[in-house]
Amino acid sequence: MAAPTQYAPDIVKLNHSAGFFSCSTVRLAHIIKYFNENKSLPLFVDSLNQYMLYKRYNTDVTFHYYEHYNSRHENIEYTNDIDFNEDKQFTFYKDLSFDDLNPFVRKYFSPSVFVRDKIDLITNKYNIDFGSTCALFHRGNDKVTETKICTHEEKIEKAKELMDKYSNIRFMIQSDETDFIEKVKEAFPENSFCCEDEIVHVKSDPKIHVHMTNRNNIEDSAQNFLAIMIIMSRCKHLITSAGNCDLWISLYRGHTDNLIQYNDGVWN
Repeated sequence: MAAPTQYAPDIVKLNHSAGFFSCSTVRLAHIIKYFNENKSLPLFVDSLNQYMLYKRYNTDVTFHYYEHYNSRHENIEYTNDIDFNEDKQFTFYKDLSFDDLNPFVRKYFSPSVFVRDKIDLITNKYNIDFGSTCALFHRGNDKVTETKICTHEEKIEKAKELMDKYSNIRFMIQSDETDFIEKVKEAFPENSFCCEDEIVHVKSDPKIHVHMTNRNNIEDSAQNFLAIMIIMSRCKHLITSAGNCDLWISLYRGHTDNLIQYNDGVWN
């Protein structure tokens, strides 16, 4: 087990490392915890011991993925405690206080120049029109051990309901399960696409957590993953579930307009 997050005057030192967005959720939660307790932002956030699966050497790679917070000239003044912790991934995101959270997402999690370049490349490569696109996200495999997950068919049915309302809609598919991607393509052969060259997926297996495993281009693959999550957040419609990836698509979205979410057996 990783050592707990450590606090010192003006410093938050993070020691949690797991999946990419699990690291980010913990990072955000403890920055906010420090903010609530000290009524100010930390001067330094040490993430050397985070994102261990997404780097080749033992260096702090946070700013390969996120713009440095010191370059974000946005001071966040304390006015009230902010309600956020790691368990928020398994809630209905419509209950999150985005007015409070958005400044922290912008300051600490804005994409790096490397990721911004990939966002532009992927957007152009797949000819994505955000105004007519629905992001259809399904995090499966081992996530079933953490929360109740809807079936592929239930999520596809929600997509069909949207298509009945918006005939020109196009579905952007993102999943770690090959089965889900194949079913959506079969259901919407003319109105769907998947960033096949940029993602990793496998046949459904509750014992598997899909990671980018090629150590020679691990950071490039993770940057693609982050870029795709941000692209999905910009789509007009979003169909998702509950978990760290789902949470961060919503946090980058900055609101829950046109969000259809499944959580613990309920659609909202």
